[in-house]
Amino acid sequence: MNTSMHHYGAATTKICTNPVRSLCTNSVPNPFSMKGKYPNGLEGAMARANLSSVKLAELAGTSRQQINKLASGEREMTAIWAERLAPLLKVPPENLVFPNLRRSRVPLISWVSAGRAFQQEGVRKSDVKKYITTADLPKGEWYALEVDGDSMNLIAPEGSYIFVNRADQNLVNEGFYVFTIGAGETTFKRYRAAERGRPARLQPYSTNPDHETMIPTEQTLVFGRVGLVLNDLITRR
Repeated sequence: MNTSMHHYGAATTKICTNPVRSLCTNSVPNPFSMKGKYPNGLEGAMARANLSSVKLAELAGTSRQQINKLASGEREMTAIWAERLAPLLKVPPENLVFPNLRRSRVPLISWVSAGRAFQQEGVRKSDVKKYITTADLPKGEWYALEVDGDSMNLIAPEGSYIFVNRADQNLVNEGFYVFTIGAGETTFKRYRAAERGRPARLQPYSTNPDHETMIPTEQTLVFGRVGLVLNDLITRR
């Protein structure tokens, strides 16, 4: 590891790499959701809404037997059923499909704000552009950044959001990090540790060969480790 690289903080957070974030949760299972072949959150939602299977079936325009099969986990809680039943139970549809889902409200900041963070006492409220709600992030100090350019498009295409854990600044070989490389200048790169006489380096991860590897200097600081990429597959107009 290049000794000129500065580290701020020593907390290590396990980053889940599964694209389906709900599969990474370590939360205590909801007793209402662990029944049958297809466990879901319907029974718990019905109990909280004080709705019987007869009443919910009436409101949903289906049979009591159908609701009972869903609630018992005998039948799968598909997205279609979740969208149909959720408004009647006053819960988000994903609560019926993934009952143990935990949500995090993450501030979206600019790259400049991330770069300034080391010159002030962290990120200020005025730096926050908006908040993004996502699911099942590990504990940490999370910030979101919108990707501009194609230097990391193999993992994060332009326009996607990366979620950066500022509490996890320990460098791991081939991990993905946001670095500040000067006054207010920030970059998203893959870290490669020093090896065989080669120095540590910050590499692009792109289909575009024009992007070059960077060598960290004394001014290079670790903002945080990237733990999640969120990409809107709907074409932006």
